[in-house]
Parts: sequence; C-alpha cells; structure tokens
Amino acid sequence: MYICPTCNKAFEDADMIAKHSLGCWRDHNPNHKSKPAPRSEDITTREVDNNVLNFFALLQKG
Repeated sequence: MYICPTCNKAFEDADMIAKHSLGCWRDHNPNHKSKPAPRSEDITTREVDNNVLNFFALLQKG
C-alpha cells in the first residue's frame, strides 16, 4: 500500500501513486513558482588538423 504524502490518500500499487502525486502536489501548491535548473557554462572544444593550419599559414604569407 502506498500513501500520498500530500493528501494522505492510499493507493494499491506504485503506478497509481506515481500518476496521482504530481497533480495532487500542484493542486495543493497552486502559487509555487519554479526556477530554472542551474547550468554550467557552455564549453565548446574544437580540434583542428595540422593541414588546415598549414593552409592558412601559407595564405597569410601570400
């Protein structure tokens, strides 16, 4: 037997309590304001082949 911690209603199996719990919590906390999850900086790494670097070096030399 599973019991909802918000409304203390009893359920027979885990699927029923899982379906009930979020809606029940929302009904009992209508003014809750959520905030975005914390994120780290977007890090972009690039690998360049030496042939590409040599090509641009030759372009700069003219």
